[in-house]
Amino acid sequence: AAYETLARTTERLGHGLQQAADGHPVTVVFGGPVEPWPPKTLFPGMLTVFFADRSPTDFAAASACDTEAYGRFARALLERGVYPPASQFESWFPSLAHGDEAVDRTVEAAGEAFEEAFA
Repeated sequence: AAYETLARTTERLGHGLQQAADGHPVTVVFGGPVEPWPPKTLFPGMLTVFFADRSPTDFAAASACDTEAYGRFARALLERGVYPPASQFESWFPSLAHGDEAVDRTVEAAGEAFEEAFA
């Protein structure tokens, strides 16, 4: 039951972040647990946000992602009390401690952060 809950939380967060990114001049690709979209295989408790046209499959592709865009997004999230990974090359780790309220707050802050960082 714990893994099912964690999978739902991870999927909810990934879908919410994707929706928050829609309409902004940036492409967000979710690698690992929620790629391809929608997820066919979900690794509970882990997702990665890339600022690229597609999910990187190696170091060279990951290095080509827009790390400056990620930095602007991450700083805007920090200003809203949400602590994303410091680097685009790190995963987000939702956990059982992150209930619906935490996911909703994160997605709301992400929407505001996209607006600020990319308006």
